[in-house]
Amino acid sequence: METTFEFMADQKPDGDVLDAVRRKKEPDNGGSLFVSSGRAAERNRAQFGFVRNPWDRVVSLYERTEALQVRNEMTFEQFVNWIEYSSATCVHSSPHRYQLDWFVDPNGNVLADFIGKFERLEEDWAFVAQKLGLSEKLPHRRANPRDRHYTEYYNSRTRDVIANKFRVDIERFGYEFSE
Repeated sequence: METTFEFMADQKPDGDVLDAVRRKKEPDNGGSLFVSSGRAAERNRAQFGFVRNPWDRVVSLYERTEALQVRNEMTFEQFVNWIEYSSATCVHSSPHRYQLDWFVDPNGNVLADFIGKFERLEEDWAFVAQKLGLSEKLPHRRANPRDRHYTEYYNSRTRDVIANKFRVDIERFGYEFSE
C-alpha cells in the first residue's frame, strides 16, 4: 500500500528538513512525498512539520541575514513592538502567525500526524526519517551566528509581549521561557 507524506513548511528548521527530503523524493516504503508551503489541507497524506520556541524564534527572525533584515534598522525591543502591533494581514505576516496555524484546518482541528520541535530536531527528525524511509541525517547548513542565548535579548516587558502574542503556541507545544 502506497503512503503519501506531506511536509508542512513554515521556516527554519524547515529549510534543512526540505533539503534532506528533496535529496530523496521517493521514500523507501514505496510512498511519495508532497512538500507544502501552506496549511495542512489533505487527510490522505501523513503530515508532519516542526515548531520552535516562540521566544527563540523571534530572536532568530530578528537576527536573520536573508530576506527581511531588521537588526540594522531597529533595536530588538522595537522589533518586539512591531510584532506586538502587527497583524496577520501584513505583507510580512509570518512572524505574527501562530505556528499551530500551519497544522490545523479552518475549524482548529490538528491535521498533522507528527509535530516535531526544533529543540529536539535530531531526535524528532530521526522519527520522521524512519517513517519516511529516509536514512539521511539533517545537514547543518548554517551555524547559529548568535553569541548569546535567546533569553539574553529580553527584558520582562518584551518577554511578556511574546508570551501574550504567541500564547497559543506556548500552551499547545509546552514552551517556557528558560535557559
